[in-house]
Amino acid sequence: MTGPSDPLRRIHEEWRNRVAAEYRSAALTAQVVHWTIMAALPEELVTRALRIVQDELDHARLSHDCLVALGGEDLPAVLDATALQEPVTEGILAALVDSVTRNFCLGETLAVPLFNAMRKHTTHPAARKVLTRVLKDEARHRQFGWDALDALLELDVDGVTARVQQRLPSFLEDLRQAYAPEGTAEPLRADERAAGLLDLADYQSVFWGTVSEDLPRRFDNRGIEMPVPSSVDG
Repeated sequence: MTGPSDPLRRIHEEWRNRVAAEYRSAALTAQVVHWTIMAALPEELVTRALRIVQDELDHARLSHDCLVALGGEDLPAVLDATALQEPVTEGILAALVDSVTRNFCLGETLAVPLFNAMRKHTTHPAARKVLTRVLKDEARHRQFGWDALDALLELDVDGVTARVQQRLPSFLEDLRQAYAPEGTAEPLRADERAAGLLDLADYQSVFWGTVSEDLPRRFDNRGIEMPVPSSVDG
């Protein structure tokens, strides 16, 4: 089992966290499937969301296979059952708008360049196999998010626009704290990069590039103004 001084500690922790993250994505997407049906959105969106559930379960399994291949077979993924669903506090439609915006329009749009950056320096066969599959799927997941948002805007353009603009600042700040916290971190070793890990500086670069260029353009095309997180330091 990995110990505090184990040279593989960061590799094992990273892949164990990825197993849990992918499984959580499957659960949250399954919730979106239910809400999409309840909101009577087009059936083809339901079908696409169902495929994403399977994709995320595949990603979780492949990530666990990678963890085992990297020597972490004694490290089970830690799953927080309370994080496998999102609350409905202001009605199903509001919850669906929030989930689509946060997890797909923001999360999956950021995921594409992040996984691309990870894969670029990954040479370990098991890790590269996972990242190749995930990167292939993420573009479809990203497109689902923007198509679902378009469908929601057709239902209630004023209400959905106002909801998204109200929630964007907190969603973006949550992403910034998760992927681009201020400060520096110990640089990765070559073997860690080969196993698919990414330096904090790379996370920060991808995050700020996405929130300053790609995301504003996509929201602007839908008449939504996206604020850039105020903590950007240039």
